[in-house]
Amino acid sequence: MRSPRAFLAAAALVAVAAVPAVADPSTTPNGPWPGENDPNLAALRSYEQLWDTLERIEQRASGAFTLEPAPLQSNLGRDIPVVTIGDGPTGVTYIAQQHGNEYVVSEGIVELARDISGNSAEARMIRDALTVTLVPRVNVDGFDGDVTTRIGSPPWRQNYDPTYCTVSPCDPFYLRAVGFDINRYHSSTANPYDHPYLAGDDDLNPVPESIAMRLLYDQTQPDVVVDWHHQGTYVDDDGRMITGSTMWPNATGEADARGIRPEFDDAIDRSKQAVSVLVDAVQDKGYANITRYPGTTTPGIARNAYGLLGAASVLWEMRGGIGTQSNGNITKTVTVAGKALLVAAADGSLEDYSTDTAEALPERGPGVSDPHDEGPPNDE
Repeated sequence: MRSPRAFLAAAALVAVAAVPAVADPSTTPNGPWPGENDPNLAALRSYEQLWDTLERIEQRASGAFTLEPAPLQSNLGRDIPVVTIGDGPTGVTYIAQQHGNEYVVSEGIVELARDISGNSAEARMIRDALTVTLVPRVNVDGFDGDVTTRIGSPPWRQNYDPTYCTVSPCDPFYLRAVGFDINRYHSSTANPYDHPYLAGDDDLNPVPESIAMRLLYDQTQPDVVVDWHHQGTYVDDDGRMITGSTMWPNATGEADARGIRPEFDDAIDRSKQAVSVLVDAVQDKGYANITRYPGTTTPGIARNAYGLLGAASVLWEMRGGIGTQSNGNITKTVTVAGKALLVAAADGSLEDYSTDTAEALPERGPGVSDPHDEGPPNDE
């Protein structure tokens, strides 16, 4: 068996998200930008505060509510919090903040947990029909781990890798001397420990957070998985700033190679139904302008991995890195869209929901450079 780091032959497997072309920065609205209002990390929940908040929600929750660690810890030995709400027959899983510097979506998932654990008729309906699994922060080390590397201290995109690959070739999707892109390391085979970028079956997946999410998937067998992220700043054809983008699985070549194309096409259709519900819930709001995300076909990306495993699987990207001024709109979009999908799954309307909205989504427009920086961050 070749080692993962010797396996990478050149840049064929290294697919770093491209920096988008720069458009006229005069968009509507034109900002806010981080340079004007730098993200105040003190206003966000630390690792300890996240657990404390979830514990307090659990104490006040109505109905079935469980807070427990994910099946594996991070490389720093930290537990990844997992909330399970409801005990219905249909499973829905939301995971957020696989990238440590994409943190506001985490706040949205926490607020969603607070909402659906309440005593409203809608919350009770959701809990009776669904088992909802929420992971507000997958990348606990990449957000505020007590480590320092060649790029400084978190938050950063990757996890923390104590083995420190410093000389190329490293594994695919690896930042030297820092860590792995968690979102690229979800096994889509029968083995949750399989390394997505080595041929054959093995137990060499080097990313515990990715394995933990896959083990969680195997335990809960959800019908729908939504992966919440941040993206850079983009503009549509009308000059409006794009506030979010979404996409369904598209690893059709891998599905063909495995002989599961009909099953994968069904997962795509169900994913488009979920996308349509999410978009319809917010598209007419003044704070939301949603487009189609230009997703790659890499099988190890969560969006594709869980689609290949048979779930309806959705990527949802919010405009991030914009400072605290607009964090409330990001949180609101996550909670409003996320709850709408839960309601549709609970009342059965998701099963017959039209895919028209998803299929009519415009492609994401060109990127807009932050006038205070070099450009938008990597996405998905």
